[in-house]
Amino acid sequence: MEISFIIPVYNGEKFIRRCIREIRKWENGEQIEILVIDDGSSDSTGKICDEEAAADSRVRVFHIPNCGQGLARNYGLREAVGKYICFADADDRADVEQIYRLWKQAGAVCADVAMGGYYRVSAGEKERVHVPGEGLMKREGSTAETALYHKVKTESMFGYVWNKLYRREFLLDHDIWMDDIRAMNMEDFLFNMKVWSHDPEFYCTDCPVCYYVTDHVSTTRKSDPEVHIKSVNMIRSLVGFLDREELLGENMDMVVPLIMRSFCWSMIKNIPYEGKSLESLQERARTFAGAAEVEKALGYPGAGEHLKSLPSVLQRWFYLFCMCALKRKMIKSISLFFYVCYPVMKRYASAVLK
Repeated sequence: MEISFIIPVYNGEKFIRRCIREIRKWENGEQIEILVIDDGSSDSTGKICDEEAAADSRVRVFHIPNCGQGLARNYGLREAVGKYICFADADDRADVEQIYRLWKQAGAVCADVAMGGYYRVSAGEKERVHVPGEGLMKREGSTAETALYHKVKTESMFGYVWNKLYRREFLLDHDIWMDDIRAMNMEDFLFNMKVWSHDPEFYCTDCPVCYYVTDHVSTTRKSDPEVHIKSVNMIRSLVGFLDREELLGENMDMVVPLIMRSFCWSMIKNIPYEGKSLESLQERARTFAGAAEVEKALGYPGAGEHLKSLPSVLQRWFYLFCMCALKRKMIKSISLFFYVCYPVMKRYASAVLK
């Protein structure tokens, strides 16, 4: 078995059939399996999945009590037998021809992880999101490999799981699993950070493997009053994991930008739904500034140096300003800054977080 597609779905009756059928178009001869994890759906999702399984023996359906997307993916990972794992979201559309191309290249270089680009689809319009280079990326390698690493490490595409193939044995050998989405956000990014911390052979190619559909309601496009708490929980989990593995120091170049990115996102995410509130901004900033793991990471020797490789000069200075404010517990000042500058922050988020 070459590829195990894992699709967690909850109340996805409007799009799950399309998702499965796009993957069923695979006709390249190599063996695949499609594992659909019905995460306690209360609509007709389960029935639709069973119908697809009856029509194609490659489809296997598992009906489980609701546990959230991350744990549902873990269930699929335990059941999978493919050499590579491909996580798919039920409301997106996979391009199996491009995934085949990615799989061929992954096998040719014995990659542990292979990443492709994607199309971002909104209101019927699609935008191609490119991988900023081709080949292996490494923190320490050839000039081309390290250059690609510095280009990719802070891109949104690095954090996603649905544009990648993961070698299953690599995940199992290093005991890498998804975290519970109900307790934290950015669980995909956390998963990829855990993967990266074990020095995988990471291959990039600019083939668009997925149509990322943003028209459906999702956790990134609705109010989340606990966004700051979930972000800090993610940082706690990541820093704790790296600390236990004695890998924190060598991964600070990704940890520090991640903390600043999640802080800024947590500060502005709810404003479109709740309006601007200085009190709410102060609460979110206080949560970050008071977290021991945030203090540990930002207080690490030379932490600020890890912002210098960010692609934008403005982004570097802004993150450095926020970092200094958090370290010095300047809660009122940083909150007022976000309050006043929100229109600019909004434009930045829409341009960068793709």
